[in-house]
Amino acid sequence: MSDIEIFKNKRYKALLASFCAIGWSLAYPLIKVGYGEFEIAADDLGGKVLFAGIRFFVSGLIILLFCKVSKAKFDIKGVNSIAWVLLLGLVNTALHYMFAYIGLGYNSGARSTILDSLGSFLLIILSTILFSDDRISSNKIIGCILGFFAIALATIEPGDNLFADITFKGDGMILINAVFAALGGVITRFVSKKMNMMPATGLSMAFGGMLMIAFGLTIKPKSVWNISLKGIFVLFILIMISAVCFAIYNELLAVYPISEISIFNALIPVLGVIFSSVLLKEELKWQYICSVIIVGIGIYLVNMRRKKPAE
Repeated sequence: MSDIEIFKNKRYKALLASFCAIGWSLAYPLIKVGYGEFEIAADDLGGKVLFAGIRFFVSGLIILLFCKVSKAKFDIKGVNSIAWVLLLGLVNTALHYMFAYIGLGYNSGARSTILDSLGSFLLIILSTILFSDDRISSNKIIGCILGFFAIALATIEPGDNLFADITFKGDGMILINAVFAALGGVITRFVSKKMNMMPATGLSMAFGGMLMIAFGLTIKPKSVWNISLKGIFVLFILIMISAVCFAIYNELLAVYPISEISIFNALIPVLGVIFSSVLLKEELKWQYICSVIIVGIGIYLVNMRRKKPAE
């Protein structure tokens, strides 16, 4: 459930969902910049997970502070409600991102992006099975196919052999991450029916971040971080992206059918390569722009309402 009227206004649905996709896609290159500033090596799993844990823990605290200042209703009471929030933090934050970081260390960027995107499409499939307000349709099927094709177009290089060197540590971990991402979206919808989603998001992210910090410290970073003003600024931007985008996205999942919101996630890897081109001075290719257009068509199809026949 959502107490904020803007999320209930359908005119803002596409704008807010697109905003989240833009924020998360911008996070991709910023994370790489952050690793460089803090001198976290590519094979430093403990350092990466600790970095992510700090990001999500502080993001959760910021959301809770916003709830306190805005006097949002904290209706998380009783063992049952607390258990749901902790489950959301475990699945949607800790397990989701820990498996992602493990897999990324053993896999190519292109293949990881494609496998990771399966989480959004799996979430749409689960939603049509579990929730009565989200039925499967030919438009949704076509929209998902277009979204997956656009991601493949933006990330696959000509001549790449995506089926070479398949490993459980790489591909397996990314697929498990995609499953947890989908389950996290489903749990979010169940949680939203039981309590106010904004404080639930803050508590779950803070809890998930704590688990990741504990995991990262247990593995131990391979080296002492280099602390710089630029690095702190990049981490602050990442924290704000997580806080704002997760708060908005979870509120949208609480109000609208999951498929209508989740399909916007197909924009994330496509926009991610575009932002990488700008921020990391990587080559900007024509297929990136084509991919954005194709994803846009897919989003339109998934969200298009069939007109009811006149009686």
